[in-house]
Amino acid sequence: MARFCFLLLLLGWGLLEGQPVRAQASRPLDSLQATYPFLNLAANHIENATIGLQRFYQRLQQLPLHPARLPGGRVVVVHLGDSHLQADDYSGRVRLELQRTYGNAGRGLVFPYAVAHTNGSPTYFTAPTAGTWRAKRVTSLPDSSQPVGVAGISLSTPDSGAGFTLRLPLLRRPDYRFSQLTLLRQPGPAAFDWQVLSRHQEPLGTLPGLGQQVAATLRLDSLRDYVALRATRRRPNQSSALLYGLLLENDQPGILYHGIGVNGAAVRQYNRNPLFFEQLPLLNPDLIIVSLGTNDAFIPGRFTPQRFTGQLDTLVSGLRQRCPQAEVLLVAPADSYRNRSDRNPDLARLAAALRAYAQQHDLAYWDFAAVQGGYGSMGQWRTAGLALNDFVHFSTKGYDLQGYLLYRALQDGFATFLRQ
Repeated sequence: MARFCFLLLLLGWGLLEGQPVRAQASRPLDSLQATYPFLNLAANHIENATIGLQRFYQRLQQLPLHPARLPGGRVVVVHLGDSHLQADDYSGRVRLELQRTYGNAGRGLVFPYAVAHTNGSPTYFTAPTAGTWRAKRVTSLPDSSQPVGVAGISLSTPDSGAGFTLRLPLLRRPDYRFSQLTLLRQPGPAAFDWQVLSRHQEPLGTLPGLGQQVAATLRLDSLRDYVALRATRRRPNQSSALLYGLLLENDQPGILYHGIGVNGAAVRQYNRNPLFFEQLPLLNPDLIIVSLGTNDAFIPGRFTPQRFTGQLDTLVSGLRQRCPQAEVLLVAPADSYRNRSDRNPDLARLAAALRAYAQQHDLAYWDFAAVQGGYGSMGQWRTAGLALNDFVHFSTKGYDLQGYLLYRALQDGFATFLRQ
């Protein structure tokens, strides 16, 4: 009876609070099917959800009714991927829906992409203010002088006074103002201190470079939508700063949803960056969603299921070893073309390898390529304005739809879990 009542409460929230912001995806699924007849919405479910997502769903069940029973009153999702995630339209829609349903615990992991001269999320803006910055990505060959951590990208500077600003758009919803800022940086005697300043250049605090912990946290006196950060030499032996990312939190119970995406990334590239795995526990994930594969199968003649399965096993084993409490959800990459015109048959072989691995290891699996419409459907998405001219990436509208479909699949799996 208690589970039945909770299910009714969940469905009520989905109707009242979980409505999407954009009109095109606010329609019920039958309306989406009428608008986009190429969608296969019958395939929009998480395979093996009740086993593969059991611990995640158990924690999700506690969150709305008993947040005090959870560490920090939060359930944490990490979504790992490539260029489909770096701009955050896809992951941002899943974050939006889960937080509208279960509570907004903050924006989570962010990175100053503009300082690295690349694209980022529309939920926040960064800009360099001084100094010379060097960026390093997981797609580059490993470099011991500048390792890459949990965000899949890092920034370094030799300049005291180098800095950047972080600003949240005032009129955008949801509200991602933060009362706690955690800097993920390389500590040590040679590391610069970090000053945190207000919009009016008033000091809010200092995060010292000394120490052994990568994460340095500053609690703020109020919710903030703007900070400036400045790397500062305070001792003669301080010579540089190395930044891995920032965490923005608001002291509220709910969902933290960390999106990690790097343009061009493949499974093997995350595998060769050990610091990524070492820092992942800092996020304390309950669910890790793996949305990779587009780049693994993009070059003709390079993909083999056996090699990819071995690389996937290295990735998943590393995730589970470092974060044993987290469930892992594997997502089949979208259908896409090579050279704008050639359909890519290797993606179906990669999806089959993903499904077989998920079944063998009791992992959850979402076949987005099937939901999308199957082999060759990217052309229909492009005609409908849901994909770009490269027939690989989606439009903002297309990513928004994809995120909404993943949210619905997760929610349907949760409803099934509650009925058992």
